[in-house]
Amino acid sequence: MRAISIRTVIFFVVASFAILGAACNFQTPAASLSGGPVLGASDPVSQVAVYPYDAIVVSGFGSASATPDLARLSLAVSVTDDTVADARKTAAEAMTDVRASIKRHRILNSDIATSHFRIHPEYEYGPDGREQIGYTVSNGLSVTVRDIDKAASVIDDSIAAGGDLLVFNNLSFGLSDTTELEKSAREAAIDDMREKANQLAEFSDRELGDLKAVSEGDFGGPPVPFPAALARSESAGLDTPISSGEVAVTVSISGVYELK
Repeated sequence: MRAISIRTVIFFVVASFAILGAACNFQTPAASLSGGPVLGASDPVSQVAVYPYDAIVVSGFGSASATPDLARLSLAVSVTDDTVADARKTAAEAMTDVRASIKRHRILNSDIATSHFRIHPEYEYGPDGREQIGYTVSNGLSVTVRDIDKAASVIDDSIAAGGDLLVFNNLSFGLSDTTELEKSAREAAIDDMREKANQLAEFSDRELGDLKAVSEGDFGGPPVPFPAALARSESAGLDTPISSGEVAVTVSISGVYELK
């Protein structure tokens, strides 16, 4: 029997460790440092972070709504004329009249703001190509009406003042203070998160432990109106009918619970 050299022994030892390491990597599951799983309500197990205990990672969502107490109007006057000077002059006169109609409703100066002022050439397209036919001046206004009961009158009076030059872009509703709504939505999100965590623990035949970490996501944008309607009246003697509906604030919460 031939003697085995030291070099051969070293080779076999190194090769054995390499094979063992590859096998371990191939079988690596997503688990906590204690050897247990990390369960998630929405994330795949393989994508959930590793914690020094068995854990549940879960998200909760909450929403709260209320009747809005303000309306936001976006409108403009748009004038097309042969020259910039003529278009600007007519637009200025029209916007002055529109502002005056709005001010008659005792809207504060701080609630009236210019949203844009634009000048651009206008073209007409025909068989011979493009031909410039004049210039358009557009002057936009953002108005916050803090008494919703006045919103319809503000709209109608601004339309009467601006006439065919007025462009009404948008009407939205909101709340002057969302603090209480955010608090209620946050509480609902925590309750939702806790309920999901309890279900995951129960379905896994485990016991839910302490909440180890919690974080809040961004609010779901500005308050959302549902539903809100704006319609032109068929009769000039009627105010424009408006329905404010309710606005809602949503909150998302994420938490990590220990899994016993």
